[in-house]
Amino acid sequence: MKGKRSNYREVVCMFNLLLLIGSCLILTGSQPRKALEIKVMSFNIRHGVDMNEQNNLLGILKIIAEEKPDLIALQAVDSLIMDGKIQFQLRQLAVQTGMSYAYGITDQSQNGSQGVGLLSRWPFERTQTINLPATAGADPKVLLCGLVKPYPGFSFRFCSSRLEYASVLDRALQAAYINRMLEESIQPVILGMDMGARPNEQPYFSFRKKWRDAASGSLLSTWNEGIPGDRLDYIFVLLNNKVRVKNYKVIRQFPEVSDHYPITATIEFW
Repeated sequence: MKGKRSNYREVVCMFNLLLLIGSCLILTGSQPRKALEIKVMSFNIRHGVDMNEQNNLLGILKIIAEEKPDLIALQAVDSLIMDGKIQFQLRQLAVQTGMSYAYGITDQSQNGSQGVGLLSRWPFERTQTINLPATAGADPKVLLCGLVKPYPGFSFRFCSSRLEYASVLDRALQAAYINRMLEESIQPVILGMDMGARPNEQPYFSFRKKWRDAASGSLLSTWNEGIPGDRLDYIFVLLNNKVRVKNYKVIRQFPEVSDHYPITATIEFW
């Protein structure tokens, strides 16, 4: 009898322990995920040259220091060989800011390369460079994406691209291709882009259905050599998760740094 009672007590204790563990798991799983705010910047840096044809990296660093973004999508980034030394603009910015970086090459020559870049205060889990479609004779363009994991259990894709300026057809093809490549993503997606097109033009239409335009309704120019209302630069968020854009800003107080104004948006996931 003593043996049976002992076995019975062990079974009861084990059952109660399992109930306790199950209750803890239910309570833990039912807790709402803490909202995560991310400040994003997108900026065409004009190949590292300001409006006076001088190096603009110090100006870019000043903007970054003032705005303190968590993520930066850069376009028109160069890595040049000058006097036998490589001047890699993206790496210089990464070293000065302490951010992780990724580089997507669009074009390469004997003098170096140009492309798009990503900067992140979190390390990239992995990165991917995707060639975009182009008609014969058009400049090559890419989509660069990095997987970012701010904390365990939550990750998202951060991407940068610059579409073809010279051809309306190429811009439309590339915009549609980017949407197609990213719209089925399991992870949330943030996209910073120099689209080279206004919100009333065909390339923009590819992002009207499944994306949130951080500047929706804004008439502020992002290209300082154009006419009022020339909004060519964008921050988009894929609407596949609980997300909202809390604010958007065009940074206009440094017009000499580039022919594009940097833009920022604060995005909240929960």
